[in-house]
Amino acid sequence: MIAITRHATPITVTEGEAVLQLVSENVTSLSMTRPPVNHPFFSAYKLALVHEVRAYLSRPSPSFIEIITAASADGEIIGFLLYGLSDSAVVECSIYYTAVDKRFRGQGLMSLMMRELLRKYPISSLSCNVELVPVYERFGYKPISVRDTHIVMVIGDPKEVTSVLDTSSFMSESPILAERAAASARAGDHAVKRANKILKKDLDARKTRAKQFLKARG
Repeated sequence: MIAITRHATPITVTEGEAVLQLVSENVTSLSMTRPPVNHPFFSAYKLALVHEVRAYLSRPSPSFIEIITAASADGEIIGFLLYGLSDSAVVECSIYYTAVDKRFRGQGLMSLMMRELLRKYPISSLSCNVELVPVYERFGYKPISVRDTHIVMVIGDPKEVTSVLDTSSFMSESPILAERAAASARAGDHAVKRANKILKKDLDARKTRAKQFLKARG
C-alpha cells in the first residue's frame, strides 16, 4: 500500500534526509545542467543540488513551499514532488522537483502524487526536458514557452509568482567550492576543461532542441 501525503515545510529531519537521498540519486534528471556522472565536478553539482533542495525543505514557516511524498508500506519515502506557492489565496503552484526511486518506477507513483497536487492546486506550472513533455501532457499540461533547456508547461492560466531561490548562489558556497577544488586537483586542468567543453556543447544542443520543439508545436 502506497501512502501519498502532502506536507507543509519545514518537514521533519528524517523525512528531509529521505528526500535528499532521492535527490542525490537523481542528479542527472533533476539538475537543469544535467552533468554526466563522469564529469570531474559531478560530486560538486550533486552537493549543490542537495543544498538547494535542503534550503527549500528547511525554510521557516510560512515557507510557501510544500512537498508531496509517496511512502511504501513500511514507511520508506520512495518518491516526492516539491513545489512552491504564491503568497496569495490563489490556488496555484509551480513544481520545482519531482523524483521516484528507481526501484518503484512504472508503478504509477507519479500519477498518484500528481493527482494529489492537482486536486488541491488546479492551476499549475512546471518546466521539464523535451523528452518528458508527453509525460506531463497526460496530466493535462500544455507547453507554452522555453526556459533555457526546458519546456515550460502549464495547466490553467498561472499568474502568481512563487518563491524561487537563487540557485546560482549555491555553487559559490564554501563546501561546493572546496569540492570543486578537490575534484580539479584529482582530474587535472585539462580533463576539467575538456569535460566543461563537452557539457557546454550538450547544453547548447538541448537549448536548440527545446526551441525547435516548441516551434514545431506551433
